[in-house]
Amino acid sequence: MTASAGPVLITGGAGFLGQALTRALLGRGETVVTVDLHTAAGAPHPSLSRETGDIRDLDRMQAIADRHGVRAIVHLAALVIPACRTDPALGAEVNVIGHINMMELARRGGIARFVYTSSIAARPRAPYNSPVNLYGVFKQCCEEISKVYALDHGVPSIGLRPNVVYGPGRENGETAAVTLAMRAAAEGRAYEMPFSGAMCFQHLDEVIDILLRCLAVENDAPVVSDLTTRTNSIADVIAAIRAVRPDARITARPDHRAAPGGLDNAALRALLGDWQGVDLAEGVRRTIAAFERDRVP
Repeated sequence: MTASAGPVLITGGAGFLGQALTRALLGRGETVVTVDLHTAAGAPHPSLSRETGDIRDLDRMQAIADRHGVRAIVHLAALVIPACRTDPALGAEVNVIGHINMMELARRGGIARFVYTSSIAARPRAPYNSPVNLYGVFKQCCEEISKVYALDHGVPSIGLRPNVVYGPGRENGETAAVTLAMRAAAEGRAYEMPFSGAMCFQHLDEVIDILLRCLAVENDAPVVSDLTTRTNSIADVIAAIRAVRPDARITARPDHRAAPGGLDNAALRALLGDWQGVDLAEGVRRTIAAFERDRVP
């Protein structure tokens, strides 16, 4: 991807994915505007503007977009599973109304690059053939909203459904336990993951690569896709950790975390072509190595 006129606006810019994507875009010579409730710490950069704002406030978001003349939007801001469970109304406001507001920015500004994170949680599953938590319900709603914006206003979008994204910096959300286990291993601490089961584990580097590829393509219809169909078990994660740190004291509770079947990323591959994935063994190695570097005085 080559730099082009106008910055990329990233909501949730102070978060795990937002900070990593910002670094990657700046490294490619892009100009970036981040928006979050709290400004992320970090050294100033001539091509980076950090804004504070609430995605529920359309006027504020519009003012930021107009001031910077954004050319693309990556919408990452959301409340995760525990927060949506604790405060459903707030979860709906942030995740659904916030998504509508960002679609409105794209519509009003004629922005043809709109990439957002949905979630595997949006996929229906047993026992009622529906999402099994409010976070998933809200994300499923956002996918349908994006399709309607394409029908009504011709706004194209790409919705990505990560499952378990891990890597340095992942601290929030139920599945952050996978990353926290790797940090504990690097620090020589015992750690018990609160669940077992089979899932799709995606290293941060792979997800950022996919986001960059999405920003570089043109699509004239809404796309919603899983990121990967590779699955591993929590037992596989523990084995990969112990392959790097044989002394690791990492265990998992037997509580089974249900995962949806029928994963399909054909739509994304049709749009982007093939990309280089990061397998579990390599992703665990990179993550533990990063935590070990952070510990060096």
